[in-house]
Amino acid sequence: MKPLLLAACVLVLPVAALAAPDAAQTAAICGQRTSCKVEKTYDAGRSPDGTSLAVVQVRLGLADKPKDQDEGCIDGDARDGGTEYWLLAGTAAPRQVLQLCNDGYGSSGVGEDEVEVGPNRLVHHQSGGSSWRWSMEVTYSLAPFGALTERDCSYHNVSEQSGTLTDIDYRTRLVRALAKDSTRRELGVGCPSWPKPPQTFAARVDAETLGAYPVVAPGLPGKAAIPAGTALGNCVPGMTTAGDNGFVVWGKPAAADQAAEIRTIGVGTNSLIVQVFDPVPPAAPSGGSWIHLSHLEIWVGQNGEEINTMLPLGQMTQTGITLDGAVHRGIGKPGPPPRVERWTARDERSRPVTVLRLVWPDEFALINGVTVVYSQAEAGKQARLVASAGFAGNRPIYVPDVQTLAGRPSTSDSGLCRVQGGRLVAID
Repeated sequence: MKPLLLAACVLVLPVAALAAPDAAQTAAICGQRTSCKVEKTYDAGRSPDGTSLAVVQVRLGLADKPKDQDEGCIDGDARDGGTEYWLLAGTAAPRQVLQLCNDGYGSSGVGEDEVEVGPNRLVHHQSGGSSWRWSMEVTYSLAPFGALTERDCSYHNVSEQSGTLTDIDYRTRLVRALAKDSTRRELGVGCPSWPKPPQTFAARVDAETLGAYPVVAPGLPGKAAIPAGTALGNCVPGMTTAGDNGFVVWGKPAAADQAAEIRTIGVGTNSLIVQVFDPVPPAAPSGGSWIHLSHLEIWVGQNGEEINTMLPLGQMTQTGITLDGAVHRGIGKPGPPPRVERWTARDERSRPVTVLRLVWPDEFALINGVTVVYSQAEAGKQARLVASAGFAGNRPIYVPDVQTLAGRPSTSDSGLCRVQGGRLVAID
């Protein structure tokens, strides 16, 4: 994944200042750290059940700097031990919700943090980088605690064609991305802007900006694996041939009762698991070609120059996979096909689904982006194509990077899934 902009300061925008935490709360927060000092306390409104909430910001001296920071954390022109944010919820024990140590956040030393506290919300803005600059904005619910949304920007500071903006909804694990049309010039350095009404998210937002739904690689606790026989439950949302969470790039969208649903997750840098529910009965293909069977098309980027949009055919590899697990060579740059493992299961709605695990022999086969396409057949003929990106010239116009969700922050389960009851489900 490319690096993810915001120098060495922390700014907190309070709703209202409160009295400092009492002695017992301060002791619970600081423990044996003698340099720990309460800097500010902020009103965070109330939880859904009416419990009063506050966020306490503490500052640490160099004596209590993180063990992995030899020089400590940047605080303006000085160094210290960083800053922490702790949640006070009624009479419950204080809970740390954010720990920050600005070490420059990249070799350019331009790192910056900004924190805003509001009613049952904490918003963290962070930026940094080197030649690749990045920024992120994460919005947290305080009660219950967890990440709600995240928006990340990543761009190269001398390349106008680079620049990706990624929007993550942790509640649904729906990820959307915007990137620049690499064939355009004079785009300016930086990331695209999220569309504002009346613009909408689309495969082509405007003449300079392309949109896509990246494959999500959800975090799994520990070293958990996904065994054969597992269905993909509510861990990731589905793309449908009716046009949900994808783009119908050929044919007309399916009626709701005839819509196929495709769920895809990434596993590591060379594997996908794809689940298909298709209510349309299979039929013998017209002319005997696999093209007229319901099938997947996996387009893998082969561009090593950090460009994911408007690639020529020679910088992508297409692989066709029918629902029986058979692999068919497509067009584009030749490459070793994936090994396919197939099983059937039932999803959380008890619908019969076909699950395909695809593993490429190259350990890093997917690091330059992936577009997933499903071709739904009717009466033995190709009826429509739905894709995670737009198409032009019979190929994807954007092959977005796989988006890894590893838990945001490490003290939260946001973005994580686990295998439970034979299905991959979101951790609430």
